[in-house]
Formats: sequence, C-alpha cells, structure tokens
Amino acid sequence: MFRISARQILAVALLSAIFAAGTIAVIDRLSNRFQPSGSAFSETTPKGLTDPAVATDEQNNIEIYRTLSPGVVNVHSTSYARDFFGFVEPQEGSGSGSVIDQDGNILTNYHVIEGAQKLAVSFGGQKNYAAKLVGGDPDTDLAVIKLLERLATSDTSPQWTAHRRRDSNGCIH
Repeated sequence: MFRISARQILAVALLSAIFAAGTIAVIDRLSNRFQPSGSAFSETTPKGLTDPAVATDEQNNIEIYRTLSPGVVNVHSTSYARDFFGFVEPQEGSGSGSVIDQDGNILTNYHVIEGAQKLAVSFGGQKNYAAKLVGGDPDTDLAVIKLLERLATSDTSPQWTAHRRRDSNGCIH
C-alpha cells in the first residue's frame, strides 16, 4: 500500500491552490476582452430630475416620486364567494401596478388579480377605471391587465402621458 506523508499532502494542496488561482486570473482577463466596453445597464436620467450629486437626499427623493409616481396605479380586485350560510359575499383585494404602454396595459402581480371577477384601476384620484385580465403567470407572479376604456385627456396629467410612453429600456414609443 502507498503511504502519503503530511508534507506531500500539503504540497499537493498548495500546488492545487496556485493552479486554481492562476486559472481564475486567466479566465478573468480573457472574459474582459469579450464583453462590450459599455455597460449593459446604462440609463439616462429621466427629465425633471436634478443630478443626485447636487441635490440633497430629501430633494432627490421628492423629485423621483414626482417624476415616476404618475406611472404607478392602484389595482383593486373583487371576487364573489358564498359564505357558510350560502350568502354571496364580495372578497376584495388590492395591490399596485405599472403602466407599460399607451394602450392601457398594466403590469401587476398575479396574486393581486388571482380569482378576480372584477378589476378596477385607480391613478391616485377618486375615479376607478374598469379593467380586464390579458394574461398571467402564477409561477413568476406576474400579470397584465388592460383598461377597458380610454382615459380622457382631463383625467391624465402631462407627466403621466410622458412617463407611460417609455418602456423599461427608456425607449419612447
């Protein structure tokens, strides 16, 4: 039987560690050559925001809220179920969503609309707009709903109109 001393085990472990570190260093240097020089996540600052390096934290938070909040909506869902005595009782839920295009499509979470028989959307005011389910995926907890009516120009603000025309990459549609 072959016997290995502790000194031989340490030598093999040290050589393995040096080999692994060298391999990682070479792979790291080579991978930088194949990646594009620009960042894949570069974004332009939305209009209406001051450079965060110049603004105070509070002012920066206020500007971000004013710029982005018009694209955020409240989603209200209602389903009807029978109680113990057989009476039909409404069960209500709510959540948030984001306007994703000019056609009135809204991205929300699937659990917000799951089992809903009636959907309504509010843009922060008193008026609710009826909506319907376009599609959903319970595995990713995402759903798309669509407004059933077009918004009148008096119901929308110019900021919301401008914000809803941008996709996640900042492209104007």
